[in-house]
Amino acid sequence: MKLCTYRSEIGDEDNVGCDNIEDLMHGGVVPRSFCQICQYATLSENLNTVSRKQRDERHKPKPCSGCLGPKRRTTKGSHDLQFVWPYWHGGANGDEIRFSVRSVEKFFEGSAKCTIIGDKPPWFTGHYIPQQRVPKRTSARAYRDMLTKVWTMATHPEIDDDFIWMMDDIYFLKFFVLEDLQTPRAERWHSSDYNTWQRLKGASMEALTAAGHPNHDYATHMPHYAEKEKLVKLFEDYDLHNKTMLWEILYGNAYRDTPARARPFFARVGKPMEPDQLQVVTRRSTVLNHSAGGWCDGMRNYLLALMPDRVSCESDVEANPIIKKAQARVVKRRPVETHRGYVKVEQ
Repeated sequence: MKLCTYRSEIGDEDNVGCDNIEDLMHGGVVPRSFCQICQYATLSENLNTVSRKQRDERHKPKPCSGCLGPKRRTTKGSHDLQFVWPYWHGGANGDEIRFSVRSVEKFFEGSAKCTIIGDKPPWFTGHYIPQQRVPKRTSARAYRDMLTKVWTMATHPEIDDDFIWMMDDIYFLKFFVLEDLQTPRAERWHSSDYNTWQRLKGASMEALTAAGHPNHDYATHMPHYAEKEKLVKLFEDYDLHNKTMLWEILYGNAYRDTPARARPFFARVGKPMEPDQLQVVTRRSTVLNHSAGGWCDGMRNYLLALMPDRVSCESDVEANPIIKKAQARVVKRRPVETHRGYVKVEQ
């Protein structure tokens, strides 16, 4: 029997041991089916004869199929793969979504159908589903708005049974296929109550723990493969019509297998960079995302050089290259006289 260099039989028909805990997040045991899609698998006749050189092979960057080898083709055949963006124009820092759409049409090795839900950019001529943002008085408005748009994806007849959830600041940098997005990727979760985002992560993890699911952090700003039937069940199981949690964390832990690490497949930029710096940061990555502070002239010029041409769902309406400056986070501080260690000195 041929075994991966990281596998060892443990006498279970459904599970095998795995010592690649550095890149894969698990407790030493993974489902046998996961080995068939594991990107780190290296076959060897005998675990005892594996050399250090063989084990180090996984650290070498794999060639991009678009430049150093034949392109792979998606297994979905003639069926389009739908990419769906929930979009609020007021929250955009510039024309990020234009490059996000361009990246899908340029680099997906198949037939891509691009759909925007929410506001419609003036240049976009593709498939569009209008939806108003939730009212201002709504608690945790941004997250409730996202959940209402995800529910539209789960129930709208013009959304395919399976699709890719996107954000306007997610870009593909190399050729990719469906299987690349079906591979689960996440990060380790570290509990925090720093802000609303982190608190919602904590609430999502608590709900998953109560349901007997693991706590991998799928809220990584990556694209997500989703199935409508499972999304509907997710809303029912976790009462997402009334409770605000992060759907991608719930979905990933409830329905996906043991995840691989997000990096180096994924790169995230949180500060302004020049194009040459971005080339270095993303040299091994297929997907790029940036925070509001990472959107700058350097980022736009980098994307424009990579994707200079209009695509099929893009009119000749000029882009809006205005770069909004990221607003500094306002920190509310208590008056010093209310601090526990404050002692008023009598004059």
